[in-house]
Amino acid sequence: MKNKLILSILAVVGLAAGGSQAQTLPPVTFVDVATLGDGVTVATSSGTTKVNATVLTRNQRWTRDRVYILANNVIVPNNVTLTIEPGTLIRAERHSRGQGTGTEAAVTPADPGALVVARGGKLIAVGTADAPIIFTSIDDVNVPGGEATVPAFENRGVVADGTIIVNGQRTLRTGYSGTVTDGQYTISGGSLNTAVGGVRNYSTSWASASASAFQHDGLWGGIVLCGKTTVNRGYSSGVNAVTTAISEPSINTTTGAISGTQAGVQLVEGMAGFSAYSWGGGDEENDNSGTLRFISNRYGGYIIAQDVELNSFSGYGVGRNTVMEFLEAFNNADDDFEFWGGDVNLRYAISSFCGDDGLDTDQGYLGCVQFFVQLQNNAVGTDGSSVSGRSTSNYGDSLTENDGPESNNSAVPYSTYTLANATLIGRGYGDWARSGLNAAGNYNGGPFAGPNFKDNAGARTYNSLIMDNPHGAVLITDRVTSPSDNSFSAAGNSSINRYAGTRTSGGFDGAGRSNDLSTTLTNAPGGPDGLYNNTWFFRNGYAVSTAVGVNGAYSNRTAFATAFAAGLPASTTANRFPTSHDRNGRGSSTNTSVNRANTPAVQAEISKTNNYNVFDTYPGLTAISPYHRLSGLDFRVTGAAKDLANSELPSYRGLISEASFVGAVRDNMWMRGWTIGDKLGIYSGTQIIPDVVVSANGSQPVITFGGEAGVKYVVEVSTDNKTYTKVATHPGTAGNNTVTDPVNTVGSSPLFYRVIAL
Repeated sequence: MKNKLILSILAVVGLAAGGSQAQTLPPVTFVDVATLGDGVTVATSSGTTKVNATVLTRNQRWTRDRVYILANNVIVPNNVTLTIEPGTLIRAERHSRGQGTGTEAAVTPADPGALVVARGGKLIAVGTADAPIIFTSIDDVNVPGGEATVPAFENRGVVADGTIIVNGQRTLRTGYSGTVTDGQYTISGGSLNTAVGGVRNYSTSWASASASAFQHDGLWGGIVLCGKTTVNRGYSSGVNAVTTAISEPSINTTTGAISGTQAGVQLVEGMAGFSAYSWGGGDEENDNSGTLRFISNRYGGYIIAQDVELNSFSGYGVGRNTVMEFLEAFNNADDDFEFWGGDVNLRYAISSFCGDDGLDTDQGYLGCVQFFVQLQNNAVGTDGSSVSGRSTSNYGDSLTENDGPESNNSAVPYSTYTLANATLIGRGYGDWARSGLNAAGNYNGGPFAGPNFKDNAGARTYNSLIMDNPHGAVLITDRVTSPSDNSFSAAGNSSINRYAGTRTSGGFDGAGRSNDLSTTLTNAPGGPDGLYNNTWFFRNGYAVSTAVGVNGAYSNRTAFATAFAAGLPASTTANRFPTSHDRNGRGSSTNTSVNRANTPAVQAEISKTNNYNVFDTYPGLTAISPYHRLSGLDFRVTGAAKDLANSELPSYRGLISEASFVGAVRDNMWMRGWTIGDKLGIYSGTQIIPDVVVSANGSQPVITFGGEAGVKYVVEVSTDNKTYTKVATHPGTAGNNTVTDPVNTVGSSPLFYRVIAL
């Protein structure tokens, strides 16, 4: 049944479509989190640049009747829980980096608005389909309530050059009424300042599907979770990180310098000045950092320093009891979802228009990702030539980037996570789908390919779609610098080993764990570390890349457009799986060396018949332009892709093994209604939310829900309304459908049921 909490938001906050005339906006209460009374302390780092962080000192609940402002890093420390109600709006500042200036580094590093959950802390942020929790920048007016929810000031106490400062704050709105006291205030009316010191760029056109809504990124930080689960960073070759103690980092709180030897931990980017909260990793595989559900995370990825950006969602050693599902990352400047080690699962997540990679895995990540959508390149011209105004350097890189240990070793567990039912759509074939055009109008950037594997990393990929990657569908690479050297023995520390080699011992992950990732040790291998099974590869590798020698058929957009209009010929193995790349290998200072990728052994493994992979066949979803991604997309598949004849999804770790279809959507466009992408018209198709009634037949719970013929439904149960497990997958019929829970009994404990259409 749909949750109607959004009605409470409308009543309390008085939300309405935003106007720009003074004194017409309703009253809204704002809370600067740094001023939450005895609930916070302020930690200050030392060194050349002093920055602050707000540390929550007791459990807190943020409510939907207020707008919360993150003026810096807000830290949820050990033994503290932050609960955020459905429908709550959280806005975050960025310091000393003017919007639209193109500045690539902050004057005050490590000090954007961001939310950091330290080891032992918990974030319970559970929105609903009707009332998602929104994390966004101060600037975003495309939220419930519009510009009424933009506060009067930002950068409290921080003076930035070239801006208008009032009492130590930057003025955002003029002509408002109300009193500002200690960061908690209620104001109404007023008008946004469209240009303050030349660096503001407010526009109500953000509330439309115009280019303005797509051009922004890097306006704040992101959400960071730090857990206590295995990270394989820092161990020597062959060391088992599961059974070897960690070495905690030593950080100089004055300078931020790191000293000593660290093993089994990963430092949080941008947090070196706050040593108590700045790392993840450990030996507690069942660790729980909280529950994140129905969250829209927009315009993040603040650039702290060169090559140090924050992600929409970052996980450092996050454990399997953490819940992450129904999450949106939109127009982030760096990666959307990145996991360093750990084994948290991710379900029902959408990555729209990341600046770098949609899904980035590192340091032995072992979770399961299922029902995942990625869209890259937010150019808006139907001919592929006009752009949104966003920096073209942030149109997305690899679909996924997957790394093992950073040093040249083979510490275990290997990075062998599972990716199932993913719809991955690359940069496409417009002018700005690559890094640029040369003087002759030919493509000279690259490689902009699909999933990229290096440093001994792998993944088991099932029932997925990989399409529109101009320089190849996959890059499975190693450090060998001669593409012509295809001997397997020369691979060294190589992701090629994960795909073209077969282990004979080490369990599921090389570290001795069984295939459900339990702590039960076994030496029997759990299958290949790298696998593509029932994956459909479509429209990949048609562009020439002179930089790395990708043998695409078309050297410019015009040539591609002509061929596309006439019907593209089938791609070749060399197009789909290029044998060279110019990725920056570990220890290499430039991207100029050409390295080996996709050896014949890898190509043969992906192409063999019993993997059931499909090439150059469209899975029947609504036609997607090869140039842009911005309107009316419907990801529901049809025909053979809707009911796979040979689906072999595993059943471990909460995977819905009956999801025997290609991509993230079979019947239910689950990202409709609660995402900013949907508000901007990117998606079409139907979101299915069944009405659910629970009764009893004797001692057995009976779940009844309204269904549609031909639709697949998953019935799930929870004892805490946070973590859900599958009861059954049910083929729907028109009218009422009934499923009996054969495991749980009425009255034994509180039971919560939900039904999700696949």
